[in-house]
Parts: sequence; structure tokens; C-alpha cells
Amino acid sequence: MIELSKSPLVTFILVGYNQESFIREAISAAFTQTYSPLEIILSDDHSSDHTFELMRQAADAYEGPHQVVLNKTESNLGLAGNLNQCLELSRGGLIVVAAGDDVSCPDRTTKLVQRLLSTEEPVDMVCSYFEEIDEKSRPTGFVKEHVMFVPDMAMPVLNWKCGATGACVAYNRILFDKYGPLDRRVISEDWVFAFRAWLENGIALVKEPLVKHRTHSESISVMTRQLSKLPNRDDRYRRRRKLQAGSLGIAEEWLKAWRNARPGDSTKIEGDLEELVQLRRAQYEAFEASPFQVVRMAWKVQQLGGGIMALKMLVRHVFGVY
Repeated sequence: MIELSKSPLVTFILVGYNQESFIREAISAAFTQTYSPLEIILSDDHSSDHTFELMRQAADAYEGPHQVVLNKTESNLGLAGNLNQCLELSRGGLIVVAAGDDVSCPDRTTKLVQRLLSTEEPVDMVCSYFEEIDEKSRPTGFVKEHVMFVPDMAMPVLNWKCGATGACVAYNRILFDKYGPLDRRVISEDWVFAFRAWLENGIALVKEPLVKHRTHSESISVMTRQLSKLPNRDDRYRRRRKLQAGSLGIAEEWLKAWRNARPGDSTKIEGDLEELVQLRRAQYEAFEASPFQVVRMAWKVQQLGGGIMALKMLVRHVFGVY
């Protein structure tokens, strides 16, 4: 239980992986957060570059008011695995998350926590706008305002969307303690924590850019948008397979969360979430299936209402267009 009569301990998690070009700026932004008391976890996901060494140097040199915890995973766990480890280490009742290639504004934690602790309209997650910067930290002039979305209960579950830009959020640690660690296949953790928050007290928006979000060639959003342009077919295959594994992980997390938060509340929605898992599993398993098996899988997917999904499966796995 978070005590509202005084400022609670907040954990600021900065996750990094092979981001030596940007990590210094991200750490500096973490250290200059105005909120107190603040625990800062610097966690490297077993980088092959100097990301962790730069984290260690910064932690050793820091003499400010915040508590700093240094962590390095024993092997590369992926974003979800790295976050799981950080959340296990964390002591704060509220969690602020930052990416190793982004820059948080000094008052980011303060403003997010103020909204989370508001008693007028309690929520379990808060998201802010972000300002886009390039590889050299120059503003592009773009401010992203459409940073969160929740399911429309009037729509079929197959069409549900639920997310809040992960690099811009803060949330109550109940979203981890109650629902458990993230599935490590998940790439877009913001689609899982946001769903959990929606099932609890909901998500609020702070309508100002509190993060400078970096767009560069290695960012997940850019790689996903440019996937079809990769010249190497094997690279396209591997990345699509990884993305599909992540989608399956999200669907399974949604089903697990629904059962946890609303047991017996709506058997119709639970059944629809089960079908969503079946659809996503068929899409994933098609990567290792024979053309004949893919045709059978596509037929099953089409019967479950995934006509466009079925067509994409045939194009990719029967005709080999990745």
C-alpha cells in the first residue's frame, strides 16, 4: 500500500542494451530528476559494447541525493527479461521507466508521480507526450500526443488495442506484484502493462512532453517500419518470427491478466481472448510448418475470423514473401 501522506519512494528504471552512444545522456537525465526520494536502477542487458562500463563509471562518480543501483544481466534476456529483473530488485511503490537511448526531462518523475497519487481520479498508470529527437539529440520538431489507447469494449477482442508508450510511462508496482513477471518473448512491454492498468484503475495522460524520444536506425519502431525493406530474406524472416513470438506473448499475457483480474466476469470475453491466443499461435507456428500445414493453419485462422491474417500466412509461408 502506498502511503499518500508523504512522498513515497519511487524507482526510476533505466534499461540499456548496446547503447553506448546514447547512454551517458540518458543516465545524466536520470540523475537530474527533481523528485525525492528516488531509487535509480541502471540495468544493462549483457551488452556487447561499452554500455555497462559507462553505467558503472557514472554510478561510481555520482554524489547526488538519489540511491543508485547498478545491475547487469548474466545473459541477454531481452527487454522483458531485463525489466523483470529490475522490478524484482526495485523497492519503490511507484515505477518510472526510461530507455537507454532517450532523455527524461528533469521534472518527469515529479509530474508523473503527482498524477499517480491524485485522489480525485485514481489510476495505476500515467503516460506523457514525447518530443522526438534524432541521433545527435537534435529536436525534429515532432511531438507525439497519441501515446496511449485502451480497448473499445464494443469491438471484437480480435480488434482490441491497448498500449501506452513504454518509454513515457510510470505505474503502480501492483501491475507487477499482482500479475507477475512479463513473458520474455514480449518485445512491446507497453502492450502488457497498459492492459493490466486498464483492468485495474486505468491510465491517465499528462499532456506535455516529458521525454525526448530518440529515433534512430536501431530503434524498435524504425526497424519494424523498415522491415520489408531489408535486402536479406533471412533477416526479414528472423525479425518477423521474433515479432510474431512477441505478439503471441502479448495475447497470452492478456488472457492471463483477464483471468486474474476478472475471474468469471465475462466468459464471452475470456473465450474471445482464448481464440486470439489460438490465432497468434498459429501465425507463429507457421514459421516452422510445411506449406501443406500452413494451408491447414490458414483455414483454421480464417474460420476464427482472421481472414487477413490467413492471407498473410499464405503469402509469407507458402510463397515465401517475407
